[in-house]
Amino acid sequence: MRFLLTLLTLVFLHGCADSTDRYSRALAIERQLLRQDKDADYGHSGYVQVLRELKAVPRASSDRTRADALAQRIQDGRRFALLEAMPQVDHLPARLEGREAPQPLRRNRKPKPKPKPDQTHPAAAAAFKDLDEAQLAKLDITLYSTVWCGYCKKARSWLRSTGLPYVEKDIEKDDGARREYQEAGNGYSGVPLIVVNGQALRGFSRPAVEQAVLKATGG
Repeated sequence: MRFLLTLLTLVFLHGCADSTDRYSRALAIERQLLRQDKDADYGHSGYVQVLRELKAVPRASSDRTRADALAQRIQDGRRFALLEAMPQVDHLPARLEGREAPQPLRRNRKPKPKPKPDQTHPAAAAAFKDLDEAQLAKLDITLYSTVWCGYCKKARSWLRSTGLPYVEKDIEKDDGARREYQEAGNGYSGVPLIVVNGQALRGFSRPAVEQAVLKATGG
């Protein structure tokens, strides 16, 4: 609500001043958004208004090229966010495959320190702390992945942090793995695909994998 009120104020003030300076208006809206939500990414709903302003920059404006470049960057970021939210529905265009999701430029902000490897997912190990060796021996986990997939990277990192036994197979480098993936996925064309004791999980959802592991081990 606070962001919406601020946004309306910015639009009104700029509208009273220079109706053609849409690029500056877009930057002002973005600055205000990032002040109020320091962790906002391009998937944030506030960027819809930023895009509207960028697309309204006149073709003859000297800011048109910069506006187009920023709009493309935001749209790419929103595409990554959509894929993360609905991996079974959306997909990345070829030009974005193998790339990291673009993030807003945060000037004068110190980068977040990277967590130590054993602290990456502190809750993950705790979820399985009561599983004994016999239960772990029951597990058969396979991660079907590709090199360029960012969500495969997240799934791999999480699985490593749990200490659960698993096997990773690259479906682009291993024909046998690709056939297994196609059979297990039953028409699914995205990655990752995580199979826990025969249960195929499309995309990466930590709660879904946890539930499948606990079901398989009787935990």
